[in-house]
Amino acid sequence: MSDPDPPVDAGADEPTFPPVTDLEGNGPFAGTMLANTGPGGTYTVFLPSELGPNGAKHPIVGWMSGGSTEPSWYTLLPHLATHGFVVVASNTVPAIGAEIELGKEIIAGIDWILAQEADAGSVFHGKLDRTKIASMGYSMGGLATTTIADDPRLTTTVHISGGNMVVERIQKLHAPAAFICGESDVANPNCATDFEAATTPVFYGVFVGGDHRGVLVPPYADRIRKAATGWLRWQLMNDATLKPMFVGADCALCKDTANWDVKQKNLN
Repeated sequence: MSDPDPPVDAGADEPTFPPVTDLEGNGPFAGTMLANTGPGGTYTVFLPSELGPNGAKHPIVGWMSGGSTEPSWYTLLPHLATHGFVVVASNTVPAIGAEIELGKEIIAGIDWILAQEADAGSVFHGKLDRTKIASMGYSMGGLATTTIADDPRLTTTVHISGGNMVVERIQKLHAPAAFICGESDVANPNCATDFEAATTPVFYGVFVGGDHRGVLVPPYADRIRKAATGWLRWQLMNDATLKPMFVGADCALCKDTANWDVKQKNLN
């Protein structure tokens, strides 16, 4: 893969990464993976193989998998690395009902990568954007993300098939959030309840025809990869060209009625 175009240093509110036209496909970076790293050597980090080209600082994504799965199951994670994100994923295989502890693991991963960024001896030193951090997860991982949604460092959260059952947790949201659920998803009723209870800007996309395991199987995994990548590029990379994908009655995903049923709240 050729080197990405130089990032444009146009100010804090402007994109600093190369634009893309294919969100389902790999981004402009070659991706790689660090196994058995992080706190206790129990995390996997997905990252661009070259960090910080032309002074770029990479946004951070903390990830938690769904029940009975691990990071290697998700094509989304290495995909995000090719788009310039550094993804810190716990290797824990979640159990049902453990979302509070799982949320703490997401935070531990974020704390660790931020310490690496500050360590002059680390490959991450000076290469990460400490002001652009997301928490994201699937199923139990989505619930885990809800439990930590009041962490002031989070710029956005993404909840994939992770409908919550505790309204008080949804009220912890302080930043824009994306809820993504399947049409026949067991989490769907709770996803809808979460959307109604949220007070922050929220995009709620239901992938038509899909069930709870959509993020793991095509074609739904491809659609989710596109939506999640677009959302994170908009929220964490200031890529305003992707705002019309999510905002307004004529948003791109709104008009893709064969694949998405969309609701929005407080998005502008």
